[in-house]
Amino acid sequence: MNLIKPVSAAINNPVLKNKNIESNPSSYVNSIIQVFITLLIIVGILYFVINFILAGFHMISSQGDPKKFEEAQKSLIYSLLGLTLIFIIFAILKLIGSVFGITGLETLKIAWPSL
Repeated sequence: MNLIKPVSAAINNPVLKNKNIESNPSSYVNSIIQVFITLLIIVGILYFVINFILAGFHMISSQGDPKKFEEAQKSLIYSLLGLTLIFIIFAILKLIGSVFGITGLETLKIAWPSL
């Protein structure tokens, strides 16, 4: 006599629409990788925008003090270098995906969040 009946359930993630881990696990993992990388890129871009605005504000508010102006200029240059680095890393990830045939990296896109 078998008193315990097997139960099956599907894991559905609201962030990864129309993806089911049971039907295609590799596609599910690729989607998770894409969402994670996209979120990191978006956070990096937002950080750049905030840093860029603050550096510009510090440049304006330096009031002719060369030391403060130079510090704000360095901050501005570092934020631009950081943004460039983000896009270089994105390009390197796509290249690695193409060379090694990793589907999740090969089809990597920056998808802006929408409701």
